Amino acid sequence: MFKTETLNAFALVAKHRSFTLAANAQGQTPMAMSKQVSQLEKRLAEPLFERSTRKIRLTQFGEEFFIRVQNILEQHDALDHWLGSRKGEFSGTLNIITQSTQTYDETVFPWLAEFHHSYPNIELVFEVQESIIDIDKNPYDIYWGIDEYLGIKHPSLKRRSLWKAQLGIFASPEYLAKYGTPTTPDELKNHQMISHPHSDPSNALIINKVANSNQHEMEFVILDAPMKTVSCQSKFAVQGLGLINALVDNHDIKDYLANHQLVPILEKYWYSSAEIYIYYHQVKLEQPKVRAFIDFFLSKREYW
Repeated sequence: MFKTETLNAFALVAKHRSFTLAANAQGQTPMAMSKQVSQLEKRLAEPLFERSTRKIRLTQFGEEFFIRVQNILEQHDALDHWLGSRKGEFSGTLNIITQSTQTYDETVFPWLAEFHHSYPNIELVFEVQESIIDIDKNPYDIYWGIDEYLGIKHPSLKRRSLWKAQLGIFASPEYLAKYGTPTTPDELKNHQMISHPHSDPSNALIINKVANSNQHEMEFVILDAPMKTVSCQSKFAVQGLGLINALVDNHDIKDYLANHQLVPILEKYWYSSAEIYIYYHQVKLEQPKVRAFIDFFLSKREYW
């Protein structure tokens, strides 16, 4: 049987790629952490890390072992918190990731003080990763405000709908004065767009296949995309650099429309079935801290 302390030591070293940083996080010496990992490697009869004078990295076996160790530690943590919840306790560290700071600004951050007052023993760690998320490489408790690709890539995840919205098409008046205002998808041929580098394809404008249709069928229109950026598409659109896809409910889009800095186009072809989700792990013992966070912030949807 593996000791939880040993597995936790290995997981910390694997996460930080450093015995020193792992030791600081654990409150131990680097030598003590190294000794625990060496004992684990001896028992496994496999090296977990490739060591050099400058850095360490996981071996292929170490990568696979790390994934399984994380699952074991999550189950152990879930058991601890389940026992705590039976006593009315919600505690522990909750790691949340999203792909845009704006998502936190609009759906989480305004109510953090209220959440902390209700659950003072839950420590929250918020991360942002603008590139595509892989749960094997990015192990978090909650994946907040992520679109459908994560569920397709990792069908074992549980999910709940965060919001549904139209995916509109917008441009600045200056851009349209220069390139013309398209009224059908066929008229998009000579236009350009500002896209996201991690979209697939990365130069596709999303439309609904049939105008004014109740059938939501996504279609890609391939355009020139001289600029690809993980953020600030709307700001660059205001500067006249191209067309953008954007959720109609985004606060910045509403502001730019109100100030006549952006104009909606091709509204008959807007894709009306865009959906954003919360993803979390499917475990036998659900962690109370995860349930508390999701239920609390979903209860605030009417204020978004």
